Amino acid sequence: GARGSTSDMALRRPPGSQGRTQAVPGRHFDDGRHLAAYADRIAVRCHRCGTAGWVLAQWQPYRWTARFRCAGCSLSLDSAEGTWVGQVRYSGRRPCGYCGHQCVSVCEQRASAAHAGLTHLSGTCRQCGRQSDVAVGMSRVRDGSPADPHFGLPLHLVESTRAGVVWAYNAAHVQALQAFAVSKLRERGGVHNASMISRLPTWMKLARHRALLQRALERLLQRLPE
Repeated sequence: GARGSTSDMALRRPPGSQGRTQAVPGRHFDDGRHLAAYADRIAVRCHRCGTAGWVLAQWQPYRWTARFRCAGCSLSLDSAEGTWVGQVRYSGRRPCGYCGHQCVSVCEQRASAAHAGLTHLSGTCRQCGRQSDVAVGMSRVRDGSPADPHFGLPLHLVESTRAGVVWAYNAAHVQALQAFAVSKLRERGGVHNASMISRLPTWMKLARHRALLQRALERLLQRLPE
């Protein structure tokens, strides 16, 4: 990805009679951009061989189309095939097969989908304590962990710090985080916990971690794959 300067990525208030249209030094304005705005090009590692590469995606009306080609092992992933290699959750519920109680439920999270196709899990009735087989469905886990949202591949741009883990999709994402990290005054324009910035972990928003976050982001920029 291109490596523009932090100032080039400064978020600006939308034009308006009461808003600023130019970046103000030392200030950051959250314009409401979602994390998905950076999801068209994501630096990842192949889950089979660990080679760094790129998931390339395009937003078409109401859905993403994405693909990944590994230069190391020739793995090919395409969103049209519904492929998911990341974490999954199996869950379901049914009445107890012994006492009829309505609350036999199961929920298990696994690193990846079962190859044979998991259809049932054993659940314990909270009423009588006996076990029943529960039919389960599978859902993809997107819990904010460092994985790409299209296939669940592990992200390449991940940096651990003493305060927490920093991750990003690409250079533009890193630079948007840098613009936030260097600012001493942070403003929001009617954004209610939906933007990428507003959903950052608390430790990243603390003034005492500003320098630590900046150093971590600089290291991420140095590790961008070709």
